[in-house]
Amino acid sequence: MKKLLFLLPMWCLPQLIFAQVCANPQSQIDIQGNKLKARILNGGDLFTDFSSGQFIPNPTPGGAKPSTIFTAGLWLGGMDPGGNLKLAATDYRNNNNFDFSAGPLKPDGTTDANTCSNWDRHFRVTDDRIVAFLASLPLTADQLKSLYPEIAGWPGMGNPHFEDVNGFSLPNDLQGLAPFFDGNGNGIYDPLNGDYPAVLVRGMFPFVPAEIVWCVFNDQKGGGVHSASGGKPLQMEIQLTTWTFDCPDVPVLDRTLFTVHKFINRASENCDSTFVGIWADIDLGCYLDDYVGCSPELSTIFAYNQDAVDGQPGSTCQGALTFGNTPPVQTISFLNRPLDKFVVPNSAGSGNPPGTTDPISAIQYYNYLAGSWRDGSPITQGGNGYGGTVPVNHLYPDDPSDPNGWSMCSELIPFGDVRLLGSSKFGLLQPGAVDELVIGWAFHTDPDLPCGLGSAMEEVQVLRNMYAGGFDLVCSALSTSVLPKESIRLMPNPASTQVLVQHTDLAPTAIRIVDVQGRVVLEQTAVFGQNESTVNIAGLSSGLYTLQCNTHSGVVSQKLAIVR
Repeated sequence: MKKLLFLLPMWCLPQLIFAQVCANPQSQIDIQGNKLKARILNGGDLFTDFSSGQFIPNPTPGGAKPSTIFTAGLWLGGMDPGGNLKLAATDYRNNNNFDFSAGPLKPDGTTDANTCSNWDRHFRVTDDRIVAFLASLPLTADQLKSLYPEIAGWPGMGNPHFEDVNGFSLPNDLQGLAPFFDGNGNGIYDPLNGDYPAVLVRGMFPFVPAEIVWCVFNDQKGGGVHSASGGKPLQMEIQLTTWTFDCPDVPVLDRTLFTVHKFINRASENCDSTFVGIWADIDLGCYLDDYVGCSPELSTIFAYNQDAVDGQPGSTCQGALTFGNTPPVQTISFLNRPLDKFVVPNSAGSGNPPGTTDPISAIQYYNYLAGSWRDGSPITQGGNGYGGTVPVNHLYPDDPSDPNGWSMCSELIPFGDVRLLGSSKFGLLQPGAVDELVIGWAFHTDPDLPCGLGSAMEEVQVLRNMYAGGFDLVCSALSTSVLPKESIRLMPNPASTQVLVQHTDLAPTAIRIVDVQGRVVLEQTAVFGQNESTVNIAGLSSGLYTLQCNTHSGVVSQKLAIVR
């Protein structure tokens, strides 16, 4: 056991609910759809049970196995129109200090203790259950709720069965919550009409992996203070979808967990200079001999063992489980956004300069997010990155096997309990703005130790290619057919104010236009003709886009140029 963390005692919950301030989220669930088991929480954090790490490669029933991550957490911060800092973060939730509570926010950016309590839960579904459900249609409502409660109770927008299964109602403002495949394109989740849970990443069509876990949380807390960071609430709603593929034929995919954090700015004002970051306390088994670094080109953070044997000394580690002579490499890859900043905060008492240690105030959290040390001094080239003369955005950006590169290995950085933080600049988020951060968390089994990554970066590139292709043709018990691009015709192309989509005998359920960043900038889910449909593009800027036509027969895409 490395650390003992203290959560809110359960007897305190009724008192907090009565006070209308949201309680510390309690829900935890394991996802295990492939060759890893990971703990998912509902308070902005991941992969911990608060006493040991729970990102476990190759788990075995009934046997304790070492973890590669002790805990990970979401950090986000920005400035209000008056230049005042807004910030929320989670790390260890020590002594009941927390910034996030469970549940969605109302349109005015607020919540209450009852809502937080209701939503302190996770929703889970597997592909085999979805396949069985679809094969059993048609069903009555009672059969649906009795045989497939996880599908009947999925928190998709407008689900008419949700309250019967879960005991409380969905928000009545038609806000989108958990993602789903919308068979008839009406925007309402109704499994009796063939809708089912799915992963929906911006710019992609819905897909069904081996397992999906979904939850929602926020930083408004029913008016509660941010006791972890001391920051002012952003009034941000965060919807977290986690999934795994079971793909023995694609080894790296079989060792990867994916997350997408969907951010909705529920505040009535802009949030500017916004950064979103992933913080992690990396423990590759033993927490005393890990090194970390990054690949800015691949937007990837990595952790590797300093020597050939996991442990300090030898293969022991003060009672912690170790990987012995087979320590893996752990990667954390930003798949849809650049890794703009990478820093390595040091643990207190490690002998490092105080300005480089764990943050203790909101501005110090933000300094790290924005790519400086906690005292505001820049990250600098060389050594441990502190006190130099050449500012940089990324610590340790080189391959640790390169003796001439800048890495913890080449610099012979002393052993310590390593934390890391990678962040991406979201910039200006206006009221109602929606954005996402998609991450692949993978472990890699063949490092060339000491100080080697093996094939980890090549495997990361495989993951990035799969993501860029929309996970097309990735193993799934349920997949959408990809139709030839010649199945539709766009007229004219280039176009300026409208485009005619000739789809002949195909029956569209949705037409979407996606920009070069993968964002859906226009979606039409109604008014389709028998053989052709008109799409109004007058509101879009000049540029190159992809038009995607979702039909009952499959998906077809074509490039579309818009000119003015």
